[in-house]
Amino acid sequence: GARLFSWRLEPGTEPLQTTPAPRDLPALVPRIRSPSSPMAPMETQEMRPQSALLPKDAAKLRPAPALPKALGAAKATAAGDEGKAKTLYEKEELQGRHFSSLLLSGDVTNTAIEWGIRLALIVVGLANPFGAFTPAPGAQSLAEVGLWMAAMSAFIRFYNTFLEYCYFTRPEYRTQPPLEHRLRDKVDLVGRELKDLRAQQLHDRATIILDGVLAVAVYVLVPGFYPGADGPKHGWLERFVRLLAHQYVLSFSMYWAHRAGHVVPWKWANVHGLHHQATHPLSRVTYQAHAIDNFMNAIYGHTFAQFLVPLDHWSYYFIHFLRIAESLEKHSGISCHLNFAHNLQKWLPFSQMPHHHDLHHEGSKRCNFTFSAAGGLWDWAFGSRKAGRAPELRSQATALDHKLAEEERKRAEISPSFSGNTIGAVPIGKITVDELKEHTEPAKAWIVVGGTVYDVAKYAAKHPGGEKLIHDMAGKDATKAFEDVGHSNKAHVILRSLRIGDLAGAQVTGPKTDEDSFWNGHIAVHLPLWLSISLVALFGPPGAVYLAGFAATVLAGEMAVCHYHS
Repeated sequence: GARLFSWRLEPGTEPLQTTPAPRDLPALVPRIRSPSSPMAPMETQEMRPQSALLPKDAAKLRPAPALPKALGAAKATAAGDEGKAKTLYEKEELQGRHFSSLLLSGDVTNTAIEWGIRLALIVVGLANPFGAFTPAPGAQSLAEVGLWMAAMSAFIRFYNTFLEYCYFTRPEYRTQPPLEHRLRDKVDLVGRELKDLRAQQLHDRATIILDGVLAVAVYVLVPGFYPGADGPKHGWLERFVRLLAHQYVLSFSMYWAHRAGHVVPWKWANVHGLHHQATHPLSRVTYQAHAIDNFMNAIYGHTFAQFLVPLDHWSYYFIHFLRIAESLEKHSGISCHLNFAHNLQKWLPFSQMPHHHDLHHEGSKRCNFTFSAAGGLWDWAFGSRKAGRAPELRSQATALDHKLAEEERKRAEISPSFSGNTIGAVPIGKITVDELKEHTEPAKAWIVVGGTVYDVAKYAAKHPGGEKLIHDMAGKDATKAFEDVGHSNKAHVILRSLRIGDLAGAQVTGPKTDEDSFWNGHIAVHLPLWLSISLVALFGPPGAVYLAGFAATVLAGEMAVCHYHS
């Protein structure tokens, strides 16, 4: 989490022997961007992070007290090299801004606003002007609300730093292959361009402000929403049951809000697509989304879940910190024993692991919509559950993943019943099953998608998901595997350019998308949200009807706009 200074290594130089840095930093820097790392293909000699390096005899000529001058010269060199940086990531590397900070976000103004709002809630809660913020019996005071919001902000920074450390130092647990991380011009570490980062900066600011507005609105409109230490207490068994029910209710509403953001073209183009500008996984992008997206998720998620399945004081804290942890883990880029929140819930039926959400960030992202490990139930129930790279991450694969992978393997096997075994028995221009099965080697790989045969031998090395996925399907029917990911329009164009013919005896349909699913209609995908809003209005505590009314107004407006643009 430290901001590490870094500067250029010139030919014929060796490390300066001076006062050692904190004991974790020397080990940390070379392991993060080591040339032997799987991420090395994207680096050039100039992009590698540099340690404190000066000419070979500098240690003899310069004693330790001269170190500040050396640091100043090194920083000046780094500043001069910023203009030579080929990518935004290289510039960040030269500036020593590779890591997220434990205290500051990437923008000082946003950080000041964030902590200022939390401090304001604490001060106003303690002052309680005109008794306007007197807490309801058994509820938290406004000052307590400000304190736990500050605690959550600190926890986000701590856990994000931990996950990023794991990502950079344990490459064997990464969910995406090295090719996916090769950088283009003017992009950051997760694939966003500079203009995207500038827009995201404003959305982060709006999210921080709306987060504070929602906290105060709920505190005033729904007295007792935030359970206090002296409020109702549940037994351990009841706590356990309520926590599970709370997770499923929370994930249900967020599943549908999230799915709508993907399958409704207008909402994808104007709202949720902003979050998916980050194509490479890293926990720092977890909450970097459109401000309205974040705001409505906060209402549909924790707020509605607390209305319908109230938790006591300690359960309320536990579920919030658990949700923060699993949200960061879903975007961490690793799927292993270090994902504590997900492994804690792995025993649940249909639970998902971080690699499921990572698959969601590839292709056109039309799968694995759930926001929580437990919420994998909804992906399974509504047909959007995909196993993804589960066969390659066997320790993180659930029983359902193994089943789905085996079914996919069997479907991929081409049956001889498609056609005869001689070329003379098939129409001109058709490719027989026997011909297809002669192309199972990487150097001459063919695959079938929708009854059409494609030569993918040369393209495999360029495949964002890694060439292994393509080589595994060589000589087989890859229709289901291709459609499960939900590839982008660009991917469909590339696939068409690789066509060499049709498979004899097969029905030629071409690659399909899941747009014909009933639940992907711009009206149907919003209906479950109306169910959640109705339940809150009917069974929520006094005052919850105001939040339900607000959510209904936003949802109605969203549906009208989406219908107009459909």
